Amino acid sequence: MSARQDKKGPPQIVKDQGQITATVLEIIEKVKKKRGRPLQPRDRMALKLLTPQNSALIVRGAEKNLGCRQICFDLLTDDLGLGCHCLKPSGLHVFNPDRGWWSDDYGPGQFLWNLYLKENAKDGLARILKRLFGFKLDGFFGPKADLAVKDNFRTIAGLVDQGLKLYIEREEGMVETTLRRLRKANGLHSPADLGLKFKDPSYGRLVLLFGQGNRFGISFQIEKI
Repeated sequence: MSARQDKKGPPQIVKDQGQITATVLEIIEKVKKKRGRPLQPRDRMALKLLTPQNSALIVRGAEKNLGCRQICFDLLTDDLGLGCHCLKPSGLHVFNPDRGWWSDDYGPGQFLWNLYLKENAKDGLARILKRLFGFKLDGFFGPKADLAVKDNFRTIAGLVDQGLKLYIEREEGMVETTLRRLRKANGLHSPADLGLKFKDPSYGRLVLLFGQGNRFGISFQIEKI
C-alpha cells in the first residue's frame, strides 16, 4: 500500500446531521461558483432536506461522497364536471415569523422529494403524500387513487470539486386524485388567505402547505389537460 493510500484510510459512513448539512451547503456554493448560476430552488430544497435517514455521506481522508435517492412526480386530477388537470409547482415559499414570507421560483414543474435509503419508490411516494398533506392515503386520495412509478430512472453524478462528489438516483412517478379531495383535506390554500402577495402571477393560484408548523409552501398552476 502506498503512503498516499494509507493516508486516506478506510472509508467512513457519516451519520452526523451537522456534517451532512455542511457538505450540502458546500456543494450548493461550489456548484453556483462553477456554473455561474445557482441550482434550481427545488434541487436546493431537496439537498437541504437531506438527513442520515435519506442520504449517505462517505468520507475517506479529505474526500467526501454524498449520495441520495429522489422521486419527482406529477399530480393529476380528474373531477366529474371539472375535467382533468395537472398541478404544476411554480413557486417555493418559506415562512419566517420575524420576516414574513420568502419566495423563489420552484424550477421544473414536477414535485421533487427525497426517498429513504433502501426504500421502494412506490412506498416512498405514498409516505411523502401522507407527510405532505397530513392525511391517511386511503382516506384522502380514496381507494381509486393511482400511484404509478415508472421503471426508468436516471443517475446524476458529478465531481463538484476536488475531493467532493455528488450522486443522485432519481425516479419518476405520477399521482392521480381529484381537486375535490385536495380541497376537502384542507391541504390547499389561496395565497391571500396565507398573507402571500405574488408580484409574479406565474407563481399560481393555490398553495400547498407542509412542514413542521406549516412553514413551507409550494404554489402551483392548474393546467387543464
